[in-house]
Amino acid sequence: MGTIWTGDTRAGTFGGHDGLLYERGPTTFDDLLDGTTCWTDRTFLVHGDRRVSFAGFRDAAAAARPLLASLGVGVGDRVMVFGYNSPEWIVALWATWLSGAVPVLANRWWSSAEIDHAVSVVQPAHVLADTPLVIDAPSSSLTDLRVAFDAPPGEVAPTPPTDADATALVLFTSGSSGMPKAVELSRRAVIANQHNILARNRRFPHLLDDDSPQAVSLATTPMFHVGGLSSLLTHFLTGGKIVMTEGKFDAGRILELIEHEGIQIWGAVPTMAIRLLAHPDFASRDLSSLKSWPLGGAPVTTDLLDRIREKLPNLRTRGLSNTWGMTEAGGFLTAADARDLASHPGTVGRPYGVVELRIADPDPAGVGEVLARSPTVMNGYAGLPDDDTVDDDGWLHTGDLGHLSDDGYLFIDGRAKDVVIRGGENIACPHVEAAIATHPDVVEVAALGVPHPDLGEELVAVVVHRADRPAPSAQGLASHVTGTLSYFAVPTRWEIRTQPLPTLAGEKVDKKALAREFAS
Repeated sequence: MGTIWTGDTRAGTFGGHDGLLYERGPTTFDDLLDGTTCWTDRTFLVHGDRRVSFAGFRDAAAAARPLLASLGVGVGDRVMVFGYNSPEWIVALWATWLSGAVPVLANRWWSSAEIDHAVSVVQPAHVLADTPLVIDAPSSSLTDLRVAFDAPPGEVAPTPPTDADATALVLFTSGSSGMPKAVELSRRAVIANQHNILARNRRFPHLLDDDSPQAVSLATTPMFHVGGLSSLLTHFLTGGKIVMTEGKFDAGRILELIEHEGIQIWGAVPTMAIRLLAHPDFASRDLSSLKSWPLGGAPVTTDLLDRIREKLPNLRTRGLSNTWGMTEAGGFLTAADARDLASHPGTVGRPYGVVELRIADPDPAGVGEVLARSPTVMNGYAGLPDDDTVDDDGWLHTGDLGHLSDDGYLFIDGRAKDVVIRGGENIACPHVEAAIATHPDVVEVAALGVPHPDLGEELVAVVVHRADRPAPSAQGLASHVTGTLSYFAVPTRWEIRTQPLPTLAGEKVDKKALAREFAS
């Protein structure tokens, strides 16, 4: 039967402070893996023409452990995985966990400067990459792990014991300034995020067996993002089938996969949903299998939800949901189902079982910074020991502004941090500004987000250039920052002028005034 899970919670202590914990559930990665042994020949992964069973995947993860050991990976070592979604990527994740090492999930879209920064911060013992990298760390090809799928089944040694609150996973996020930050999550955090989701959906693994219906999900978001990773683990633990796309996002291909693979669940960012609805093949495809379409990663407008309900009647009553979370939270903090969205338009839902929320310094309307405490919350940022994003009592200062209704629903009203969310990707404006400012003709620069009908937000750069020099071109400025910034962080709109940027008291750039200029 495996580990018994429960949805009951209790007061407890973790990470040196008080909070909420579940009464009973798995505590190790071995516990999670053991819960999947009731599925053998059931297909787990679909990637192009490849189909991998649950038994085949577990055997491959076990076979990859000695491969990691041969690379010098030991207990507590950090293994950076740099690649797009693939069966080998998932094997690398699990083999690292089962070896007692720490997976470091790098963003495959990074520039070379961002890769170098990440390596210097986390100092991995080894890097597995699906493309050759020139870095200051030992590295080898991620695709070499494909041999693990052909290895004969063998004995699976127990995972070396480690502290539940010690770092067991590193993900990256764009902070409010500078290079991507390395978020350290404990094993307790990883498991608690899954426990939250399964308790909310009442789909505990010990209640399922080989006769349970198999959910078929489509993975289009990168698994190196916390949302993609969370979805991967949820479907693994509940015996689901995960269909992975190949190459860049293509709305036409997504429509084809939903129809041909009988996709039931597709978690997506709003930009993907907008493009799917607008595709010319939308009306000609059979999408009746789609039963659940959770949206997250960026604000979800009521207009978008109305369009989905209109075009996909099968999702009107139950299939739509909205979530709110972040990498620093270890995943999701709140969820709203279709009934919540209908009764409380605009909400991101109520907190998960072991999540506590409060509003710091609310204004007369009740709006203030949202603070969250949960066993899923990060240990901190690697290399930033004095960071106060998580306070001594375990409260995560999210940087999002919001308010709570009397019946406990959270509404997000804005962001306190200087971050733009473009198509689900977080972009730190100060990081963009610093890159542009290195151009010899730039005097000052401001990066900001403006509404975009497809991407949610579009990144704009307002550049003040030297008056004694010809104005640089938008193309020249974009070329200047390519290689320093990820492609999605290069501004798509530019205003180049000699007029100084508007400022507030203290000479801080007045980005609200700039946003009004673009709005008008």
